[in-house]
Amino acid sequence: MISEQIDAEFHEVANEIAKNSPYQRKESEERTMMTVHEMGDLLGIKKTDRYWLLHKGFFKTKVVLGKTWIDIASFEKWYANQVKYKKINGEEPGKELKAWSYSPQELAQELGVTDSVLYDILKRENIETVTVDYWKRIPKDSFDKWYVSQHRYRTRADREKDLAAEAATITMPEMARLLGTTRSTVYSILDNPNYKEFFDFVVIADKKRITKESFQRFLDGQDRYHLDARIEYSEVAAEENMALADFRRKKLFKSGVRRGNGNKNYLTRAEAAMLAKVSKPTIDYWANKGHYTIVKIGELVRIPRAEFEDWLNYRENIEEK
Repeated sequence: MISEQIDAEFHEVANEIAKNSPYQRKESEERTMMTVHEMGDLLGIKKTDRYWLLHKGFFKTKVVLGKTWIDIASFEKWYANQVKYKKINGEEPGKELKAWSYSPQELAQELGVTDSVLYDILKRENIETVTVDYWKRIPKDSFDKWYVSQHRYRTRADREKDLAAEAATITMPEMARLLGTTRSTVYSILDNPNYKEFFDFVVIADKKRITKESFQRFLDGQDRYHLDARIEYSEVAAEENMALADFRRKKLFKSGVRRGNGNKNYLTRAEAAMLAKVSKPTIDYWANKGHYTIVKIGELVRIPRAEFEDWLNYRENIEEK
C-alpha cells in the first residue's frame, strides 16, 4: 500500500518536471519561408524561370546570409492569382483569379462563339478587361453588366432554357413555310388588324418568335389561310398507328386543312370508321348506344380516342369468344 503511494507520488513529480523542462521536445512550427530552389521544384521550372519570377517581384523575399528565401504566404497568394504556372503536385492555379474573372477562352465557350468573335465583342462593346501576368482577363461583374444589357448572345444555361421556349414557338420564315407562302405575306398577315389578335410573340436571343399556340389559334379562327398540305405536321410524323397516320396524311394533302384531322387525343368520325372498318353511321350508332362519347368543339365533332380504342378492344374480344 505504502509502495503504491510512493510510486504515484514519483510519477506525479516526474510528469511535472517533464512539463516544465526547457529540454522537452517541441513540435516543429509551420514553415513560413522556402528557398528559390524549392520553389522551382514545386513548379517544375528551371533556374532561369525561377530567377525570372524572383526578378518580377511576384512574391516577398528575404536575404539571409547571402541566400534568398521566399515568403510562402506571398507565393501562395501569387499562385492563386495566375494560371500560367502549375504545381507538379498540388491544387490547380488561379483559384482566386477564377473567382472574380474569366479568361477570353472561357467566355467564348460560354457564349458558343469563336475566340475571334469574343475579342470583337470585347472591343465593340467596350467591355472592361484587365491584364494579369501578361494574360487578359474579364472581370465577372463587367461581363454580367454587359450580358443583361443585350439579348443576342446567350450563355450555355440560357441557351438550354431557350431550347424549351423555341420548341413552343416558330419564326416568321417557319410560318411562311407552314402556310406555303412568302415571308412578305406573313408580315402582311401579322400586320393585318383582322388577324393581329390571334398572335402572341416572345423574343428569344434577340429574335421575335410566334407561339405555336397562337399560330394554331390563327389557323382555327379564320378560313383564308391553311397549312400547306405538303407539310407533314409533327403529330402525323409521331403517330404510331401507321394506318391512321397514312389516312391523315392523305386527307391533309387533299384538303390542305389541318383541323380536318384529329390529333393524339381525339378522332374524327371518318378516322374512327376507318379504324373500325365500318361506316360513319355505324360510328354514330355505337355512340348513341353509349359505348363512347361524342364531343362537339364548335362545328367540329370529335371522339375521345382512348374511349374509342377501349370499345374496339372490347368488341374484338367479344367477337373472338
